[in-house]
Amino acid sequence: MTAGPVKLRSRLAQRLDGEIAAVASMPAREAVLQVQRAILWLRHGRGAEARQELDRLQARALVHPRIELAAWLHLAEGLTAYFSAFGGGARERVRRAHVMAGAAGLASLKSLCDAWLAQMAFVERDLDALVTHAQAVLAGPADDAAACRVASALGMAWDRAQDEAAASAWYAWGRRAASADGDDAAAAALLYNQMQMRALRIRHAALMGQPGEAPAVLLGVDSIGHYDAAVGGSVRRDLTPLLRAQLLTTQGDFAEAAALLEAHLPEAVSAGLTRVGGSLLADLAWCWARTGEALRARALADQAAVEVLAEDQPGCDIEDCAALHARLAEVYACLGESALAARQAEAAATAWAGYAAQRRDWAGRLQAAGLGTPPR
Repeated sequence: MTAGPVKLRSRLAQRLDGEIAAVASMPAREAVLQVQRAILWLRHGRGAEARQELDRLQARALVHPRIELAAWLHLAEGLTAYFSAFGGGARERVRRAHVMAGAAGLASLKSLCDAWLAQMAFVERDLDALVTHAQAVLAGPADDAAACRVASALGMAWDRAQDEAAASAWYAWGRRAASADGDDAAAAALLYNQMQMRALRIRHAALMGQPGEAPAVLLGVDSIGHYDAAVGGSVRRDLTPLLRAQLLTTQGDFAEAAALLEAHLPEAVSAGLTRVGGSLLADLAWCWARTGEALRARALADQAAVEVLAEDQPGCDIEDCAALHARLAEVYACLGESALAARQAEAAATAWAGYAAQRRDWAGRLQAAGLGTPPR
């Protein structure tokens, strides 16, 4: 079955459509632009249409091989993996595109690959790679598409280092680049990532006994969905409800939070969010414990306590481990399991201390790398 035409309302989408129409007599250039458009569809959540187009272009690339087209297709396949499974094979495909772009002298594509590799490095908590790729973007030719993506990675990195002023400066720089490029999907991603990091700060503060600003942030979380609808779709519709659930849990709306977690957590975990799924399971156990479902809460808490054992330090979010242990301490205390609660509280304290050390390390290394503030 053939998918219908994709109509997006962003200036970038309209520009790509116009450029593709203008080069209809130049098949090689047309194919490269069509890959770029398929990537845009993917970033707007139109995965089925993007997949159909990329399959067609992959077949064309075998009949009429060109390095530029092959490099763009590797980037597209890497981003497909990134958005569908949060990393499974994504970095390798984007690295391949990066190498090919460099060898072929495709400076803009190379810079765009560096920007996406910086984003993926943040997700994997690989600060060395994040710094390397971010520096490459900033040292290269000015490019709005690359700028808004590297700004997202650096904004989140500074948020993780708990320097809100530095993070905000990078997000603002990225928004200006997205606006200049007419890229509504990038603007929505920046909004989501900034809100996600803000929500995590509130959640972590609450788990450490320092309640914050959850009601105000909930309005921001809702606005992400409104913005996505206005520009024609979202790449990850399942994630905004999970942010909302975390904030509802923090402010004590346990029944509503549980309903959201039960509805959206299975799909998110199956799609690759296993790295933060443990603490969300602990949140759900906490909601059940507070709404009188003690047996279910105990079973899920025991499962989460075992799942965290699978996390290895280099590849895990130490802050998520800390959140998981802190939440399990609350669950077990609520259920009257004082020994288990004390054990989890001790593990949480150790993890929070490790997270604080990591934050200081990230701030120092980002500053030393010249990534403290965006270009003028």
